[in-house]
Amino acid sequence: MAELPRHRLGDLERKLLTLYSLRELGPCTNLQLIAFMVENDLMNYFDLQTALHDLCQNSQLARDSIPGDDRYEITPLGDEAIGLFMKRLGESAVQRVQQAAPGFREKIRMQREKFASISHAGRNEYHTQMGIAEGGMQLMRLDLSLPTADLAERFRAAWPEKAAEIYSFILSRLSGEDLL
Repeated sequence: MAELPRHRLGDLERKLLTLYSLRELGPCTNLQLIAFMVENDLMNYFDLQTALHDLCQNSQLARDSIPGDDRYEITPLGDEAIGLFMKRLGESAVQRVQQAAPGFREKIRMQREKFASISHAGRNEYHTQMGIAEGGMQLMRLDLSLPTADLAERFRAAWPEKAAEIYSFILSRLSGEDLL
C-alpha cells in the first residue's frame, strides 16, 4: 500500500522555516543547510532550493559563491520577515530547529576547523584537499593526488579524526622538537 503524502508546508512557511533555521545556525553552505533540513525532517531538497532562490531574490538572504558551493546568510530584511510572520510557523517546526541547532552548529564549526574535499582532475587523478583552520586563520592545507575516487574518499573521511595528530607530527618533524 502506498504511503500517504506528508503535510507540505506552504510557500510562506517554507521561506520562514529557512530564514529561522539560518538565524539559529548562522551562515551555512547549501550542503550544510540541506543536511540540517533533511536530518531533522523539516523540508525536502526541492522545497529548500525554491525557498533559497526566492529569499535571495527578495534580498532576505545573502548568497556568496565559495568553491564548490554557495554560502547563505540572513539579511536584516530576512530578520524583519521573521519578526512579522513568525506566528505563521508551526510550533513543532520551531521546536525541532531549536533542539537541533546547537548540535548542528558544533558540527559546522568542526567542518570549518577540519575541512576536506575531493576534486577530480582527470581520468585517474583525484585530489583530496584537507586542512585545519583556527579562528578564521588557515594553519595547514594539504593537497594529495590519488589514483582512485575510493582512496580519495577514504582520505577525506579519515581526516577529521586524524587531522590533529597529523598536524602535530608534521610540526614535530619539521621543527626537530618533540611536540607529541
